[in-house]
Amino acid sequence: MQRAIAVLRLIAMRGPQGLRLHEIAEGLGLERITAHRIVKGLAFSNMLQLDAQARRYSLGHTAYLLGQTASPAFDLRERCQPTLRRLAEMTGDSVFLMVRSGYEAVCFDHLQGSYPIRTHSLKIGARRALGAGAGAMALLAALPDSEVEAAIAANAVHLPRYRDISPARLREMVAKTREDGYATNVQTVIADVSAIGMTLPRKHGPAFVSISIASIASRMAGAHLGEALQALRQETAALGRHLDDARIAWGGMGDGVVG
Repeated sequence: MQRAIAVLRLIAMRGPQGLRLHEIAEGLGLERITAHRIVKGLAFSNMLQLDAQARRYSLGHTAYLLGQTASPAFDLRERCQPTLRRLAEMTGDSVFLMVRSGYEAVCFDHLQGSYPIRTHSLKIGARRALGAGAGAMALLAALPDSEVEAAIAANAVHLPRYRDISPARLREMVAKTREDGYATNVQTVIADVSAIGMTLPRKHGPAFVSISIASIASRMAGAHLGEALQALRQETAALGRHLDDARIAWGGMGDGVVG
């Protein structure tokens, strides 16, 4: 079961283009015959679908339906939307809600501000390696050192997909994030896009939700950067307290998923 879940996560992380069988096997360190057996079972239950021409597997309609069925149980997105809306209105920039899932960060929500030049760096449901982007970096830096190293090792195969990220670079960025109290992404994932990110504080356990603000690199500087950072600090602190008080909103989603 753990291997099957790992296959689903790997394919989800790659996105709609999917993966070939040998890429799945290599990405998870599986024998090709083992990967084939797992993929065949998932495809039989429609958790995966195969593009016969491209020979690539992507998530199937059963995975989508299960996600739709589960979503009402987690009101995190609904509880966070007023905060995201205020940040988008105050800054005019793109605002993203990210949730840690194992060694990945998932985009749970995205609101666009009024600034005419827009950054479409993440879609809802998109997955990134922890550390790849301001929101994902904030989540990585919130983990204990041993888990940071485990996440970097687990995602080593994915890091070349990003513009300016390596294991050594991630360690530097984790140290800087912890020192500054917020994460920065200065064109490390997408050229000419910069962002800042912070986790929502928790009373118990590592943070597993973050909010990031992204814009074109030339705009995310100087006075605008200072104003966006102040707004992000205030809003994440208030929302973190609200969710801790609500308790049910956490739903155990971030507990025990790392490893």
